[in-house]
Amino acid sequence: MANAHLIVSVIIALITVGIGAAYVSGALDPAIEKIGIMFFKAKATAEAKKLQAQGLKEGEDFVKSDLKGNQQAMDVKAGLGSVGGLKVGL
Repeated sequence: MANAHLIVSVIIALITVGIGAAYVSGALDPAIEKIGIMFFKAKATAEAKKLQAQGLKEGEDFVKSDLKGNQQAMDVKAGLGSVGGLKVGL
């Protein structure tokens, strides 16, 4: 039983070290950027649904590209602003 706990602990430590090394070397930057873009697009979708629930219509009362989530997703793609830091060194 103790050996199983030791083996699981060693495996978790190795995985953690591997992920940390990939993060430091910049190998995870594309994945972090894609996750950030997905997050901000989901935020924009929620904003659009909130505005629709208030009785506003897309195209008449708001433009999808003006939603804060979509603007942040574009910033991540371009590497601009505070959220552009998700894209560290591509």
